[in-house]
Amino acid sequence: MTKVDLKILAIFIFLTIISLLIFDLVFSDRKIIFIKELKEKIEESLYKEEAILFLGKMGGYHYGAENTDAIFVVYLKEDHLFIIHIPRDLLVNINGDFYKINSLWGLNKKEELLREVSLITGLKIKKYIVIDSYLIKSVVNQIGGLKVNLIYPVTDAVSGYTLKPGLHVLSGEWVEFVVRSRYYPDGDFTRMKNQFIIIKSLKEQLSKEPVEKLLSLVNFVIGLKNHYETNLSYGEIIKLLGIVGKIPNKNFKEILVGYDKNIWQDGNFEIKINNHKDFAYGLIPKNGAGEYSTIRKIIREKIKEEIAKEH
Repeated sequence: MTKVDLKILAIFIFLTIISLLIFDLVFSDRKIIFIKELKEKIEESLYKEEAILFLGKMGGYHYGAENTDAIFVVYLKEDHLFIIHIPRDLLVNINGDFYKINSLWGLNKKEELLREVSLITGLKIKKYIVIDSYLIKSVVNQIGGLKVNLIYPVTDAVSGYTLKPGLHVLSGEWVEFVVRSRYYPDGDFTRMKNQFIIIKSLKEQLSKEPVEKLLSLVNFVIGLKNHYETNLSYGEIIKLLGIVGKIPNKNFKEILVGYDKNIWQDGNFEIKINNHKDFAYGLIPKNGAGEYSTIRKIIREKIKEEIAKEH
């Protein structure tokens, strides 16, 4: 957002406040009705379903920098927020060729990516937010580190160094280490669980911060505009932040269809990589590439089960 846009927004807020003051003076008899209707509209918007694709990439200019190794859908339903994971090694069939789903963004296949994620989850997904690792590190360092209770050990595959389970206050660099490490028997599936732990910890920590600090953080993120991309409007982002802020931490849930040979099959497949084909590790549903009916059913049942717990 440019300085001109911020100025326009400030003027709009100022005029809105003045208008409400005038409204209060001239139409005081209707003020209570107006406020009640406004409150009902806000509450109604909080329970509207929203599904947004979030992608996390390394960023930069090296090989693979545009691969989105964190892929999940943020699904808002009633007063719950669900993080629905998509495995980065999932293979997608486009015009007879296999692509890894994490490569589609970098190949400028946005529509194919949105369509595939919609098919996997059974949700209509048109909106997306893409962030890079620099933004994540910068935000965590800006708030003075992130308090995280790790459930799984996180091991560096090269040095063997292990960050043990337990409570840690992690810098941005260590948060990046946690979300990128996949040195586990089930590889990416435990990494996705770690990513959720980081996301939930960040949400919980930010919910305790004073408004002044949150506004300062929003300003800081706006300044990092080269490190994120979205087709959400500024108004939609503000609305999304407002809705997420209202959701209780206990209703922040993870939906992961874990590695199970009755659900998935993996192995070496011939995959389209840039302009050539090569054999590489990939993952497809047990019933074949693009056959997501079982996975959609599991996602739907898990969401239903989580919501039922609160009623």
